[in-house]
Amino acid sequence: MSDWINKMLKDNFIEELGIELEDITNKEKIKLKMIAKKKLKAPNGYIHGGAITSLADTACGIATFLNIDTNQNFTTIELKTNFISAAKINDELICEAILIHKGRTTQVWDSTVSNANSNKKVAIMRCTQFIFE
Repeated sequence: MSDWINKMLKDNFIEELGIELEDITNKEKIKLKMIAKKKLKAPNGYIHGGAITSLADTACGIATFLNIDTNQNFTTIELKTNFISAAKINDELICEAILIHKGRTTQVWDSTVSNANSNKKVAIMRCTQFIFE
């Protein structure tokens, strides 16, 4: 399963951000990581909220793929990110996504982005996915 996930993380926006698989506990819990590179900073010098949200959204998206049938696909219909603390260049960000609801046409995921260097929470995000064939 991890080889399949690693393949999904290559040759796209996700790879550009430097997002990598950290751990997969089961189909309902996944961890990704991202080193906060200089090119991800905002004008204020901290890591851009869009990069942090992209890490969280990617974790939820990869996990959703693990929880749909091969004839199904999905799209994000809502996400909300709350930022708790700032991340700086070279911080290692860890994102854990956990399944909250698995319905026939929707899935809801919660993800937490933490700073591995300081052990502080950086952001929490809730994501709703629409499942379709």
